[in-house]
Amino acid sequence: MNGEPVSDIYLVLTFPVTEPERYISVRTASHQEIHLIHSLSELDISSQAAVREDLERRYMIPKVVAIKMVKRQGNHWLWDVETSYGKVAFRTNQPQENIDILSNETYIIRDTDGRRFALHVSRLDKRSKLFWNKII
Repeated sequence: MNGEPVSDIYLVLTFPVTEPERYISVRTASHQEIHLIHSLSELDISSQAAVREDLERRYMIPKVVAIKMVKRQGNHWLWDVETSYGKVAFRTNQPQENIDILSNETYIIRDTDGRRFALHVSRLDKRSKLFWNKII
């Protein structure tokens, strides 16, 4: 700080789902913010890659890229999806209790085990959108 190198820092996304490449807080081990990266585009290519790699490890929220199947079973919904980390099957309770709306097209789904999945409706294929519209 004050022109001196700082070691032992970590990065925090201020808007992890809606703005994953903007407003990145750089903090010391004592949790003091020392810089705010407004956009990754401010950084050179190698720094962008380093920041993305660090944030991927810290924020492992799989993104739903396709919904293969979703069906109701009693009070639960069974999901079979393709995510940014591969195929996943999970169960949720009622959608109004387990799906958080972040914007018109961005949602966070919480399963019965507490895992979170990000879903961007505009990025889904036509079949996935049909399944999604059954839920919402």
